[in-house]
Amino acid sequence: MADAGRHALHVVLLAGGSGTRFWPASRVRRPKQFLALGGRRPLIEDAWRRARRLAPAERLWVVAPRPLARSVRAALPELAAERLVIEPSPRDTGPAIALAVASVARVAPQAVIGVFPTDHVIVDVSAFTRSVRAAVAAARDGALVCLGVRPDRPATGFGYLLCAEPPIAGRAVPVSRFVEKPVLSRARRYLADGRYLWNAGMFVWTAQSFLAELQRTAPEIDTAVSRHLSGARGAWERAPKLSVDYAVMEHARGVAVVALDAGWDDVGSWDAAARLREAAGLAVGTHIAIDSPGSVIVGERRIVALVGVPDVVVVDTADALLVVSRAQAESVRAAVEELRKRGRDDLL
Repeated sequence: MADAGRHALHVVLLAGGSGTRFWPASRVRRPKQFLALGGRRPLIEDAWRRARRLAPAERLWVVAPRPLARSVRAALPELAAERLVIEPSPRDTGPAIALAVASVARVAPQAVIGVFPTDHVIVDVSAFTRSVRAAVAAARDGALVCLGVRPDRPATGFGYLLCAEPPIAGRAVPVSRFVEKPVLSRARRYLADGRYLWNAGMFVWTAQSFLAELQRTAPEIDTAVSRHLSGARGAWERAPKLSVDYAVMEHARGVAVVALDAGWDDVGSWDAAARLREAAGLAVGTHIAIDSPGSVIVGERRIVALVGVPDVVVVDTADALLVVSRAQAESVRAAVEELRKRGRDDLL
């Protein structure tokens, strides 16, 4: 995407996360975005490639907690050292995004900034790029823009954005309100209504617009970030732990949304990863699965053989083996909690 002058687009990639849903492949120091869940490259590398379609490497930033800094640098060798924004400690997306935006503003106060997770899958990169272009145009007019995914099912695991009018591809429309994760009956109504989009946690705004709203809606975060960047010790820990939605977006003025139809998937569980691996022809690979329909095997160290075991995900690593039914993939966190209770921090 070509941008000229002071309103050039900068891209911030969010690279935090704990990795509990994808244990044992993911760990505290190697969360989900460093895994090749949806294809042959780690998710963070795919996110970088998408970002390079939007802006040159010198306008790409990554914000990550300190323990993941080395992993980010190894995964993204093109990332300039001064473009890696370090969170001293995890404090949710509100402070993290505020720190990144304030860091960009120090270099380019008039910048338009796109903020995108690194742990999602987007199949149609061209469609994604077109939606970002539309969001950039609206952001230059002062809006704080969300990219909202057009739902294809009555999902209960996502928050929703209610549009003031039916969303049209390529055009920003006002957001009436943010909606919490619904029960199934309500999600079905949202799907039938046509004005609801999934809140995918992707945003475009100018540095000035976001920081002005941050100061108004979350002054404690604004103060903590400003003092931290000025070198004040302990300032970061005073920032409240809030998501950017709670801290800013739900209270902000001039919030708009651009509909995204690009094969988006947040890859929220091993079952979701299994669907992606099946679509990419990676379900079994060199492993063996006999009379085991719907089963997916992840692991490269040794051959895994399944016989008569349908609808499971097997994840084989050097120090742990997971076998989970696809229907119970959301329960992997329970295994992580059990390891924590047993004091097995070496496996987390």
